[in-house]
Amino acid sequence: MANKIITILVMTILLFSPLANAQAPRDGSEASPRPEQAPPFGQPRQTGPGNSLAPPTLDPATSISRQQALNLARGRFQGRVLSVRLDGSNWRVRIDQNGTVFNVFVDGRTGEVSRSAD
Repeated sequence: MANKIITILVMTILLFSPLANAQAPRDGSEASPRPEQAPPFGQPRQTGPGNSLAPPTLDPATSISRQQALNLARGRFQGRVLSVRLDGSNWRVRIDQNGTVFNVFVDGRTGEVSRSAD
C-alpha cells in the first residue's frame, strides 16, 4: 500500500513540475540557446579580461588579437597556458612549465614577446 502512495506522489510531482509544463516555441526555434562549445583541450576557456566571458574592449591602437598573442607566447615558451588577459594594451599569458608558473607579456601593438622577471 505504501509503495502505491509513493508512486502516486512521485507521478503527481512530475506531472505538475515546471519541466513537465515546458513547451517548445512554435516558431521552430530551440527552447533555450545552446551552451558555448568548450575550447579544444589545453586552451583556456576565458575570452576576456579577468574571469569574465565578455570580449575584451581593445585599445584602438591594439592590433594583436587574443589568439595571436596566445600563438606568439606558445612559439617562444613551452608549457600549459593557464590564462590570457588583456592588461591595458598588452596581453598577459600565464604559463605553467613543469610546475613553474610565469607570465609572458605580448605587446598588443607590436607583438613583441617578453617574460616577466618573477
